[in-house]
Amino acid sequence: MSTEASDSATQDNGGNPFVIFITSLCAAIVMAGGFGIVFEAFIIATANLFELGANFLWVLSGANVILVLWLTIWTFARSWHVERRLRSGLEVDEPSFSILGNLRS
Repeated sequence: MSTEASDSATQDNGGNPFVIFITSLCAAIVMAGGFGIVFEAFIIATANLFELGANFLWVLSGANVILVLWLTIWTFARSWHVERRLRSGLEVDEPSFSILGNLRS
């Protein structure tokens, strides 16, 4: 029995733009979705615990939606940026909080 990996088992799909797109999209959904669910649960629990009313719940839920959308787009752009740098043989750089900064460079 051989301990070496076969050529077919070590295919490199890292350069395929579709694979990078799907990987970035999944990372964005998992990251932002998880954050949004946890933060929304905290908002609902706080509103119920202190009886803050429906207006408080709607305002903070709206802010949560905006934050989750920004985080989704930013995570996608950052993941896409990092994958492009790694494919070019460069090191991973410091993150930028600008969505367009990640897409331009």
